[in-house]
Amino acid sequence: MLKRLLVVLMLALVSGVAYGVDSPTDPFEGYWKTKDGNFILKIEKNSTAIYSGRVVWLKNPNFPKGDRDEGKVQTDRNNPDPNLRNRGVLGLQIVGDLKLDNRKLRRGWVYDSWHGKKYYGSARVKNENLLKLRGSLDKFGVLGYTMKAYRVPREEYGRYGLK
Repeated sequence: MLKRLLVVLMLALVSGVAYGVDSPTDPFEGYWKTKDGNFILKIEKNSTAIYSGRVVWLKNPNFPKGDRDEGKVQTDRNNPDPNLRNRGVLGLQIVGDLKLDNRKLRRGWVYDSWHGKKYYGSARVKNENLLKLRGSLDKFGVLGYTMKAYRVPREEYGRYGLK
């Protein structure tokens, strides 16, 4: 019986390595690509167990055709603080102060740089490869929008310049 269990465990380990499956110790940390493929967010946990996330890749780093700033690097131009409007979207922190609470991240914020708005934030991992990030008008999460993001497989890191 023990021998059979060891064989099964070894096969699982070898198949995971062979197919590049990540087994993160923390299901929230890592690179997450939005469902529409427009950007990749890197979520990290700091030493005080607070989660944050930054934009690390943009499908279109410049404003799109037809935009008033067409061709220019995307900036946080709609930020309510005029002093912050020139900062680039690439590298911008758009998730912050999230705390783990019963397998869900809560009591943080999510920032929408396209509209310059900050919302109450929460997140949950539906499975190891699907993150649901929610921005809400109310702190209970009733009135809001949920964005789906999918874990970027390690074998695709090079494609996006990730490490």
